[in-house]
Amino acid sequence: MTDDLDARLAFVREFATTSPYYQSMGMELEVIEDSRAVLRIEIHDRHLNADGIVHGGVLPAIADGAMGNALRTIKGAHGQVFTAEINLQFLRPVTGGVLLAEGRVVQSGKRLSFAEVEIHDSVTGKLHARGTGVFVIEDKG
Repeated sequence: MTDDLDARLAFVREFATTSPYYQSMGMELEVIEDSRAVLRIEIHDRHLNADGIVHGGVLPAIADGAMGNALRTIKGAHGQVFTAEINLQFLRPVTGGVLLAEGRVVQSGKRLSFAEVEIHDSVTGKLHARGTGVFVIEDKG
């Protein structure tokens, strides 16, 4: 594991900026700190289902990204983060606006790592979803 926090954070910034999936979803890295990441997504028509609310797959996608990036700060380019399990509670529907997903590392061990996430409306601060995840971080080298 690298001891250089700046290098680890730079890796996460680059990862988020160049991710084809993030680009296709419209997700952007808003904040990155040691063991914490905030992703931003502006809701567009492409994110809505036929009922005019955000599709159920959008929130888990941004939740996974926020938790995964928080975990990427641990090893930076020296680790590969794999999602093992996500549990997300949908608290209220989203119809538009901008969401912020804040992921935080809870515990990172030898085999498994744990994170939590909250997804808020960026203007009102209302909590739309919260959850937890279990991840594996493998050494790349």
